[in-house]
Amino acid sequence: MPTTKKTLMFLSSFFTSLGSFIVICSILGTQAWITSTIAVRDSASNGSIFITYGLFRGESSEELSHGLAEPKKKFAASFVFVTMILFVANTQSNQLSEELFQMLYPATTSKGTTHSYGYSFWLILLVILLNIVTVTIIIFYQKARYQRKQEQRKPMEYAPRDGILF
Repeated sequence: MPTTKKTLMFLSSFFTSLGSFIVICSILGTQAWITSTIAVRDSASNGSIFITYGLFRGESSEELSHGLAEPKKKFAASFVFVTMILFVANTQSNQLSEELFQMLYPATTSKGTTHSYGYSFWLILLVILLNIVTVTIIIFYQKARYQRKQEQRKPMEYAPRDGILF
């Protein structure tokens, strides 16, 4: 029969894992994780280009004050978590959105770029926190179990020989 402490530890790790699972499901349900806005100007048009990154796809669209806008363009944007962390660093430090913009719209010039990260991107941090809590609970349980086993062995080690024989 499990003790109350053991039951509470397993229930708490179950609920943190369940919470992590629910958050991951809600994250996977959205596609707009990061949106970059690039102000553009060329000889025929003036406006902004929006590049939206998701977990499995990306999309770019134009919003021009004058001139003809091209239709939305879709591209292969498959990211996993580690890639996503590196992706943020790369997007910010190496102006990835501007380079992608130059590949998608080679005839236009950039006037500036801004990035905004959607709530799905930030919920990843909650998933990491919940998983860390789950692992911490399991580690504490394992340490408590090990200490209990050590305490059960101690009476035999320090008992007098006559007591051990009986």
